[in-house]
Amino acid sequence: MKFAKQLESEAEDIPSEWRPYLIQYKALKKLIAKVAVEIERRGLSASFLRECLGNNSANNDNGPKIRYYFTGESPNVHPCIEFIYDPNQSHVEELLEKIISKEENESDNNTCNASRPKLRYKRTENDTDFFTLSKKDERILTSDTMQRRQSAAAELFRELMDMTLSSKEETDRISDITTDGEVEISNKVETGKEKKDMRSLVIELEHDDEFFATLMTELQQAAVLQDMTSQRFKQDVNELERRMAKLTAPNHVTDMYAWRAIFSLYMDAQIFKGRVESDRSIHSAHKSKAQMEWFTQQLGELNLLRKFKSKASRESFEQFIALNTELITMKHYQLLNQTAVTKILKKHDKRSGLNASTSFPNFIQQSRFFNTKLADILCASILGKLTTIIPQPDDYLCPVCMSVAWRPIRLACGHVFCVRCLIKAQKKKMDSCPLCRHPTAVKHASSLNLDVPMQNFLKLYFPREIKQKKKDNEREQAMEDIQAMTGRAYTEEQLMRMGAHNRECHIM
Repeated sequence: MKFAKQLESEAEDIPSEWRPYLIQYKALKKLIAKVAVEIERRGLSASFLRECLGNNSANNDNGPKIRYYFTGESPNVHPCIEFIYDPNQSHVEELLEKIISKEENESDNNTCNASRPKLRYKRTENDTDFFTLSKKDERILTSDTMQRRQSAAAELFRELMDMTLSSKEETDRISDITTDGEVEISNKVETGKEKKDMRSLVIELEHDDEFFATLMTELQQAAVLQDMTSQRFKQDVNELERRMAKLTAPNHVTDMYAWRAIFSLYMDAQIFKGRVESDRSIHSAHKSKAQMEWFTQQLGELNLLRKFKSKASRESFEQFIALNTELITMKHYQLLNQTAVTKILKKHDKRSGLNASTSFPNFIQQSRFFNTKLADILCASILGKLTTIIPQPDDYLCPVCMSVAWRPIRLACGHVFCVRCLIKAQKKKMDSCPLCRHPTAVKHASSLNLDVPMQNFLKLYFPREIKQKKKDNEREQAMEDIQAMTGRAYTEEQLMRMGAHNRECHIM
């Protein structure tokens, strides 16, 4: 499928109010056709310009050079083709005299080709002559010298570049000769004897200027939409954060646990960014959409939404899903525009022979028009503000038993363990910290090391986990008491069978 049709097809997934701000790919293609025609009218060709620009990296400091660049500031940019040469070189002087003489003869004999428009001289700034193909330029000079310039500029341009390319081919051919001692090539360049007087000949193409003016206008409109959407998105995230801070307070235990399960599943879905060692990258719009579908499917299978007790929690959840969907849509919108710009610049290079696909992005790389990280920043706001409202038990686990560190004991090294694991470690004469190997951290731990603020925090946000932890501690303590009384070691499974057997009453 061609990209123009693909763009129209995928635009259906974009909100209708965003579609006018997509890059108008078809309209820009028509302008590229005009650029190609304009270049051909001057006797140049795409292949010729491509070859000239491709040979700029050659080691030919004395020869003429050509470059394609942009001037102005965003969004008012102007493309220019600049030809740099030294008019003092003998072959350049001969060529200038030849072309001007030819032009004068043609003018005297009235043999000029009227169907081919001449380059129009505009101005000279800092040894740079500016020419254009525009017939509407009001600053055209009418002197004989300027008339010769405008008639000879395009031919001078092509003749000099042909000379440069021929010179390069000759140099490459000679450098391939490797006969021992028969050929000696001297590349010495005398410097300091005379100062180079370099001049530039700049051609401004009217339709090329129109193409980039249209492209920059569309990019500017897209940037305005992007800024407005991002500001509204941040406000919605802040508003939802305030609402959820109330809904997930410890006095709403049921809703708090429902939200905690939802956020845990949300983090496991890795919708926008990978969290595993093998994948830490930012996901594409298509990948994010697929992960979002998996997340909603898991919510339905686990019936987590039915655990909400308040209507406000259900409304907040719908807003949470809407924010994620909008962010995925924004990533898709950015992807479509970036792909359209990339492809249209490559199309421009192919038809014109210029290198806009490299020079144009470099020219506006600091601009907000290509802010590809905006969606990532908004994604970070969701992960940083919403998912951290409710503390997750994984952040408060004892590193030994991997359950909530109830009765948290903070050692001298700063690591926290539950009191049960610490008592067992002291019984086994383990003096050093299991994590950092502090030599006396466990040995010197006592009730004074109890982290009271953390204990109160755990009481508020993890009442169910603490209740389960207490049961586990009581069962483990009972096992130790039975083993101390009987002198035998029992497994937990054996004790469970003994307890079930004792509950059977044979008398009553």
